[in-house]
Amino acid sequence: MRIFVTGGTGQIGTAVVKALLAKNYQVTTLARSDASEAQQRALGATPIRGSLDDPSGWVAEALDHDVFVHAAATFESNMGEVDHNLVAALLKQAQTLPADRKIPFIYTGGCWLYPEAPVIPITERHVLDPLPEFAWMLDSIEELATCPTFLLTVIHPAYVVDSTRGTVANFAKALKETGYVKLVDDADTHHPFIHADDIADLYVRAIEHGGKSLLLNATAIKSATAKEVALLVADKLNLPLETKVVGIKEIQEELGNWASGYARSQRMEADRAKDVLNWSPKYDTIKAIVDACLDDMT
Repeated sequence: MRIFVTGGTGQIGTAVVKALLAKNYQVTTLARSDASEAQQRALGATPIRGSLDDPSGWVAEALDHDVFVHAAATFESNMGEVDHNLVAALLKQAQTLPADRKIPFIYTGGCWLYPEAPVIPITERHVLDPLPEFAWMLDSIEELATCPTFLLTVIHPAYVVDSTRGTVANFAKALKETGYVKLVDDADTHHPFIHADDIADLYVRAIEHGGKSLLLNATAIKSATAKEVALLVADKLNLPLETKVVGIKEIQEELGNWASGYARSQRMEADRAKDVLNWSPKYDTIKAIVDACLDDMT
């Protein structure tokens, strides 16, 4: 099976590429720079040059694959426009394909498409209420779902973490460099979490499901508070914990308006992925997730 992946150097995309290659699938990735191309070749993937900003030069080759995995976002102010243009190019290219051609298509959403839910865990049945900065995803999903060529599966990840990226790595770096951790808006804000290896396994299972359309939440634990994660990181590193609660405006100025999502308190469950795909996360407690991330850092 030949699989095309966008975001192959991103956190989710890198893990997915590794998991697919480990199962001997042929993986092609999109590379926008020499560094990105070198990184993807080192993993064992076959990169093609191109960017999300200008999809016209590579979408035909991408749709020549058996599966399309979209795991990329720019996180710039124009990320919605970039994704809209990519979807438009994909839909236009799909019209040139034979009517009986079907391509399993995995689209990466996110927990921030769901509303604030600090008490009752979010399921796939919840009505969406995205952060304004990610509302464009709903349009992309709807447009892709109407295309008869694409067998669309949407995966909504929780907070994805590993040894180099995400909340755990960021907290560890902050403790080592500054001696304190920034918590956004409220130390007791709830976040769902998943290790990158576990979400990669879910993507592989979704691909192997045979292209049957699915809507899946991807979380290993329903929630942990930001302060709880910070305490576990500090204990693992044998460092004292000092926290600083910062306002939404400050984190937006530092990272972009999308970062207001860190103040959205949520619990989320992934029973559908477990039931339909027989998925069982390896790291199923927040301590196990933190330990795995920090063990890999040493």
